Amino acid sequence: MSTNLWLILLSSILIISFIFNHIQRKYQISAVILLLLTGVVLQLGVKYFALSIALPDEALKVFGTLGLLVIVLEAVMDMEVTQNNSKLFIRAMIFASLIVFASIGLISFAFMRSYNITMIQALIYATPLAIVSSAIVIPTVSNLNGQLKDFLVLESVFSDIIGVLAFNFIATVEFTKLSSISMFIVDFLLMIVISVVTTMILGIMMSKEKSKNIHVMILAVLILIYAATKVFHLSALLLILIFGISLRNLSRITAHNYGKHLLNYFDHNKIKQNIHSMQEFIEELGFIIRSIFFILLGYSINLQSLLSMNVLLNGVMIAIAIYAVRFVFLQWIIPTRELLVATTMAPRGLITVLLFFQIPEPLQYANFNGAITFIVVIISGIIMSGGLIIAHKKE
Repeated sequence: MSTNLWLILLSSILIISFIFNHIQRKYQISAVILLLLTGVVLQLGVKYFALSIALPDEALKVFGTLGLLVIVLEAVMDMEVTQNNSKLFIRAMIFASLIVFASIGLISFAFMRSYNITMIQALIYATPLAIVSSAIVIPTVSNLNGQLKDFLVLESVFSDIIGVLAFNFIATVEFTKLSSISMFIVDFLLMIVISVVTTMILGIMMSKEKSKNIHVMILAVLILIYAATKVFHLSALLLILIFGISLRNLSRITAHNYGKHLLNYFDHNKIKQNIHSMQEFIEELGFIIRSIFFILLGYSINLQSLLSMNVLLNGVMIAIAIYAVRFVFLQWIIPTRELLVATTMAPRGLITVLLFFQIPEPLQYANFNGAITFIVVIISGIIMSGGLIIAHKKE
């Protein structure tokens, strides 16, 4: 394809995505499903006109990783911890953990019954499917009101972080060796130290630097450190969580005795201004990356494998397990009138696809059909759209 055709294609993707967002706000039809379908239509069009557009797997991984970082950062930079919502943070973290681990257990049991695989292989394949996609939830629930919206945003972010930690633990730890478990704990603590040091350095720069493009540099540093720590299999998503929450709640941290000495290094007003401009930049960037990723995902789907009855049945069973677990746990914390809507807000997407790409070769199972992932992503997106319609009717 020529340069002009690529420009036409990319600009058309962004225009279409903008229209899909408007459709989602007005008719509660998931923009993610529409983007996936657009990718499928693009794939069919390329085949029909016998065009040659090669899509390397790395393109999907790069846009997926960038989308995850940008959208999680957008969420955590808006997490202001106060006396009123501190309990909500704790509840969201606890229930996100319970739902993720229970889902992993149920799905891995189903995989062990369906495939001739070990327990570790079943766990590594089940974990990506157990994680709620914050990249989809955060923009989707923007029209909801009250604590339900805040809980769903927090739960999805914690689901990402806890799920990634669980995946890294299963992928890197040899359960028969105590030293392997100890090494994972050391790596986890090391990542916390790296995140705290990075946050302090970037916070000081945001206090001193007057450049209008400081937020671009900050994002570049975060991506650089994230990628570098991922090379060593560290829990790099902790960096985004600690950076966003710490700077957003800097005034509360410095208000305590242990944090007062930080006042000499941080200028609250400048940091607040930089965070505001950075949030606007990240929101726009997130829209671009998310749009391209889901269309690429739809374009890469193997349509023939989706027609397999075995794949469809496995996808449906996994979806049933996901929502059954979610309903059981959420009824303890969500009011009855909002329970159905909260249960449906469990889409799979960015993080699920990315983790499937990262399954270590020794743990891979050759006969596992990756199309199951796409089936679960599509089913969860459709159910989420149903939940949005129900919420809109109630309003």
